[in-house]
Amino acid sequence: MAEIADIVGVTGGAALDVLQERLRAVATEYRRVISVTPCDMPGAPSDETLSQRLAWVDAQLLNPIGKLLEALDPENRHMLSLWPEEVSPELVPDCDAIAEQLKGLQVLGWNVAIMIAKYRHHDLPHGPLIRYHIVAAIAEVLDEALPDLRPSRGTYDATTKQFYGVYPALVRRIFLEITGLNEQLDRLIKEQVDQRRR
Repeated sequence: MAEIADIVGVTGGAALDVLQERLRAVATEYRRVISVTPCDMPGAPSDETLSQRLAWVDAQLLNPIGKLLEALDPENRHMLSLWPEEVSPELVPDCDAIAEQLKGLQVLGWNVAIMIAKYRHHDLPHGPLIRYHIVAAIAEVLDEALPDLRPSRGTYDATTKQFYGVYPALVRRIFLEITGLNEQLDRLIKEQVDQRRR
């Protein structure tokens, strides 16, 4: 917060307290999102592409569930007969209940596959999508906590090929704190600035 206050040129007060509280909530939420979403960001559980995830859902979840549901169909349960080594009935699992649970898991798998296919079709990998949402959330917090701060791309430096200014510096510093990534974010910052000029 000291670095953020220095960028903004504010030494303290209620505005920084509100900013810190709101940014903490954004950071907590997006660190959670990153921790459960395969993507190319630090802290993600893995970095599989959308195509790799879709193949995994088919091979490891949907295909085996289909086979298990077929095996648990009442017409096939005779294949599970233990005779003459029968056990007491309470030791035999409830195949109907298992089938219902598997059907629920199958619906989840279908929904995951549809979601992945949709984002793959639109060429929207989860890493860039998360970056977009984080920058949008940061911009929203800045609107609320620092209403006098004018959203601006800053001034372009041809040598570094980067925009410099209070607003982009602030967004980048907050993004770094949330993700651990030191990125230019010029396109994402421009999108947020353009939206606020309409």
